[in-house]
Amino acid sequence: MSKLIFLLAVHNHQPVGNFASVFKKAFQDCYLPFLKEMVKHPAVKFTLHFSGPLWECMQAKEKESWEMVKEMVGRGQVELMSGGFYEPILSLIPEADRLGQVQLMNQFLQEHFKAKPRGLWLTERVWEPQLPKTLAQAGIEYTLLDEEHFHYAGVKNIYAPYITEEQGYPLVLFPVNKKLRYMIPFYKVEEIHSYFRQIEAENGVAILGDDGEKFGLWPGTHRWVYEEGWLQKFLAFLEKESVQTLTYSEYLDTHPKFGRAYLPPASYEEMMEWILNPDDYEPFRNLKKEIPAEARRFLRGGYFREFFLKYPESNHLHKRMLFVSKEVSRNKNKAAAIELYQGQCNDPYWHGVFGGLYLPHLREAAYRHLLEAEKILPLQQGWERLDYDFDGREELFYRGDKFNLLLKPSYGGSLVELDYNALSRNLSDVLSRREESYHRHKEQGHGEGKSIHDLTKSLPPQAAFLLKYDWHPRYSLLDHFLHPQTSPEDFRQINYGEQGDFVNQEYEFELKKRKILLQREGHIWIHGERTPLRVAKEVLAESGMIKVTYEIENQTDKDLSLLFGCEWNFYLLREEWEIKKNDLLLLGARLTMQFAPSPEIWHFPLETLSQSEEGYDIIQQGMCFLPHWKFTLSGRKKFSLAINLKEQNVR
Repeated sequence: MSKLIFLLAVHNHQPVGNFASVFKKAFQDCYLPFLKEMVKHPAVKFTLHFSGPLWECMQAKEKESWEMVKEMVGRGQVELMSGGFYEPILSLIPEADRLGQVQLMNQFLQEHFKAKPRGLWLTERVWEPQLPKTLAQAGIEYTLLDEEHFHYAGVKNIYAPYITEEQGYPLVLFPVNKKLRYMIPFYKVEEIHSYFRQIEAENGVAILGDDGEKFGLWPGTHRWVYEEGWLQKFLAFLEKESVQTLTYSEYLDTHPKFGRAYLPPASYEEMMEWILNPDDYEPFRNLKKEIPAEARRFLRGGYFREFFLKYPESNHLHKRMLFVSKEVSRNKNKAAAIELYQGQCNDPYWHGVFGGLYLPHLREAAYRHLLEAEKILPLQQGWERLDYDFDGREELFYRGDKFNLLLKPSYGGSLVELDYNALSRNLSDVLSRREESYHRHKEQGHGEGKSIHDLTKSLPPQAAFLLKYDWHPRYSLLDHFLHPQTSPEDFRQINYGEQGDFVNQEYEFELKKRKILLQREGHIWIHGERTPLRVAKEVLAESGMIKVTYEIENQTDKDLSLLFGCEWNFYLLREEWEIKKNDLLLLGARLTMQFAPSPEIWHFPLETLSQSEEGYDIIQQGMCFLPHWKFTLSGRKKFSLAINLKEQNVR
């Protein structure tokens, strides 16, 4: 075989906030054995990327891996790639933060490895056409994208790199070979050899850039790659067959001619399917099978930013991040910027075959760092009116020493975010139960040891119980008027009659110094009759206390028998709450919620069924509490109640 050029880039990533045990296992089963095998083959050159959290972990705890990287960089076997240090989706964060994240990685690699990176690993290969300018300004010369990006632009030859530009700032784009991405390391070396010959026959370059976790951390791969010797056989094949391995920068220096291309916004093929809603997913998959290959470029699936439409929780996190970014930029504080960058880590902003958004500890970490960034800054306390989520309607944000609140009058006068600043904890970080495309398929894929996209996944026996879907986001301060015969299990299973039009409808609001008055003149349905009812709630925020008072007014002359519930949803661990004498104790009794008059309180865990690398996970996303009151309201009369959330004396 003549010297086919093979460009290999390996990308390793663990998110901010992942468990220390996951980091340890990743190094033990994957990163360290991979480096140990590669260091034995100095003639095999490759390009390597670790995300910032992994570099920090390696520097502090994984010295053997650290020293092997240094050795291979020093002898020219390895080229290190840059990237956003804490692995953000670059196109979704402000440009100043893009530059800051990339420069932070550049500085780290230069300081510790004397390596000036020329290439950048683009997180999840999420491409938008404005990126070349930012990357060029950060000293980046090239990045890797999936071949699908190029197909969408009508590019026929995906065996060679191309050059693009934005406002005259150039960037070289390498198309990652999809077939190689699926073959390595899952196919036998002989089959890869045969495909290399096909690429050679096209006078092409074998270009591969993919997750390093497939070399030992994905299910079944450690045994296949190391115990059964796949990696050793593959490296021996590269040496024996005289395949020319180069780093990407070496290729740039020795093969300086490129075609030109302008690519539309895209990510890898699977990502653009995960974005789709369940009703669109199956028709899209069927259409892909039916259309001729030459027409595939016109079929693209979704657009990454649509995750903000699909998941209100993702959208809220993203807009919260932008809000913090503005304050950090205004104050020019480096320590706050590092906290902000960690809050921009991509994983909790989306969901696909990996848990991502569905993993509470990753969402919690993002919010924790954003709140820590705010605590560093000299920010003014009090209420602020703003269109927080860019929906054309004003929200109300309160910043205090103990609590932050975000109220959304346009959606039930609800409480969208409640931060407890002492612990940098967003207590409202709750994910709703919603249908996913994979809920409609009993089994997917065919077998262990293949790509995670091909693994068999069977829904667990309790799926029927878990696949109950919420009809509204799990905010707090949601006002329910329930059918009198509603049971706790009815409420949990979304099998009840909502008699009012208050939960997700608009409330009028008025800001009076420290108080917010929210009210709605709505209706309830009793025996099929539409009856006018007014709900007013006043929110008072003070140091260490939030006081909510309700007034429910019967606007008719008839007597009304009502079951009113005020829904609260909190992200709490199982041991972090209890109900004691009809008080709700939170966070080990650091916070107490008291009610007057005393209600009955229904409560249940919000559990979701989500797919992961290994199958399906049942995850508690939060706790739902429904304090509720049954009462009869005479004509033109009012019923009042109060809810106080206060901090107890904390040592």
